[in-house]
Amino acid sequence: MSWYALKVRATQEKKVSQRIQAELERLGIAHHVKDILIPAERVLEERKGSKKRERERVFLPGYLFLELASDEYLPELMQVLRGVPDVMYFVTPARGAPPVPMSEAEIAPIRSRARAASAPVDVPQTFDLGQLVRIKEGPFSDFEGYVAEIYPEKQRIQVRVKIFNRETPVELPYSHVEKL
Repeated sequence: MSWYALKVRATQEKKVSQRIQAELERLGIAHHVKDILIPAERVLEERKGSKKRERERVFLPGYLFLELASDEYLPELMQVLRGVPDVMYFVTPARGAPPVPMSEAEIAPIRSRARAASAPVDVPQTFDLGQLVRIKEGPFSDFEGYVAEIYPEKQRIQVRVKIFNRETPVELPYSHVEKL
């Protein structure tokens, strides 16, 4: 199994990956490509007003990496991929030369960085139902309340806060809340 670099239109990496997968499935040759790797990572971006947002960022814009089941499928794939919108060409050592598979030393750091970034960040759940907490960030900062519901799959909790002598549910990420 070999990895090949594919030049695509920058900012269109996800769409191109989906188009390639759809075209391969349509032609019944999806088994020729074992994996399509988008070189992306998750980054925590700080916005105005100290709001933090997690987003995915492509660290090698304009490239996709294809893992082929066998090098013998390469000529057929080159023909198929020429018809996929926003695919430019396979990266080659010289103009007009056939594509050369990437060495393990070249692909390993890219793969490890992209795979590590695709794994969800696991924040250990340290909250219990009914536990008293303080909100650290957002419009309800410095308010105290108790944990009403926990959503571990979204890494969020619902806190019941007393506003104007009335309990109001507020859903927040784990990072915006601290135990008392």
